[in-house]
Amino acid sequence: MKVLGLIVEYNPFHNGHMHHLLESKKKSDSTHTVAIMSGHFLQRGEPALFDKWTRARAAVEAGVDLVIELPTLFATQSAEFFSHGAISTLNSTNSIDSICFGSEIGDVDILYQISQILVDEPEEFKQYLKYYLSEGLLFPLARSKALFKYISNNKILNITENSLYEVLNSSNNILGIEYIKSIIKLKSSIKPYTIKRIKSEYNSTDINSSICSATAIRQSLKSNKNLKDLINVVPNTTYSIMKSQIENNFDPVFDEQFYNILIGSILREEKNINKYFDVNEGIENRIIDSIMKTSSLDELLMSIKSKRYTMTKIKRILTNILLSIKKEDVVKAKNTNNIPYIRILSFNDKGREIIRNIKKNSDVTIINKLSSVNVKDEDLKLFLNYDIKSTNMYNLMYYKNRKDKIKGYMDYYISPIYVKNT
Repeated sequence: MKVLGLIVEYNPFHNGHMHHLLESKKKSDSTHTVAIMSGHFLQRGEPALFDKWTRARAAVEAGVDLVIELPTLFATQSAEFFSHGAISTLNSTNSIDSICFGSEIGDVDILYQISQILVDEPEEFKQYLKYYLSEGLLFPLARSKALFKYISNNKILNITENSLYEVLNSSNNILGIEYIKSIIKLKSSIKPYTIKRIKSEYNSTDINSSICSATAIRQSLKSNKNLKDLINVVPNTTYSIMKSQIENNFDPVFDEQFYNILIGSILREEKNINKYFDVNEGIENRIIDSIMKTSSLDELLMSIKSKRYTMTKIKRILTNILLSIKKEDVVKAKNTNNIPYIRILSFNDKGREIIRNIKKNSDVTIINKLSSVNVKDEDLKLFLNYDIKSTNMYNLMYYKNRKDKIKGYMDYYISPIYVKNT
């Protein structure tokens, strides 16, 4: 058994993801696949279109063998924390041989060399970084220049300064570097691979071929909810699952639906919102001032935005407030190298084989039904509480048209979805 790990959001699973899955299996020569997938709130500070079990089922229907949940404390944070949580969770299973991620550069050796320098922080590199920062350069540019200087002086890579800067500022390269950094820090035996992203840019909103970005798909659903526009860009299985959900009045969820709840949360905690992660450096004052002057999420985001804070950063901050994610809890998560549990969302017969292998090789708690878990471990309780809170908040919108179907805290009622091999 050779097990490949994939770090995903599948929001939703589309043809680009299918290409990535098939090419990753080929490149890693794997026999089994595990996808660690974000739950109900995602790394860009947005809710998922559909619930985590539906998205996990779509992945297994498309060929993934086992889908496990990335704990919410990691799923909604920056590339560094997101990657640490994903790699730590996969590593805790003692069953993952490799990971494969998409990147703009498509060269894992270059990404590995850069990651190694950033982890080791050689004195020469630190001195260059200190110099460029003292010249008044912002950290990303100072780090890029310091890296290039160090790489050139030590003849480590054959790369131009402009190319290096591009590598360090491309979204999927950034994630890839953070995955590799986590592997190095954990001294993990997981081997990284990468494949070059094809055809569609990460943030492109165009649907003009069989492969488009998830951003374009979400934008299409948001603007007209016409699934027929997406029939050529997602697998048939994904299309059927989304169609079924919508026909059953489980509409796609979007961030503006949480606007009123978010405003209420901010007003209730007005004097204390800086206890939530990433709410610092005075941005709390900007947020409080803005909520009194705006009447929509888009207006709120534009009012808060500045040169210092990207739109994605602000969305993450607001999600941390919405989910009450405290600074102290993210720090605990960051310092946890062995994630105490894996939460199974969907699987097939080969997924069962992986689960048996995990039980054999690791003492990590495997959660099938949450109601059967005796939560005594404090770390496990910390992570799970946020996962449950995330689901409860999400379901306020997801079940708004199907209150007859909600039983309470749905994490306790929904079992992992088994997909029979065909």
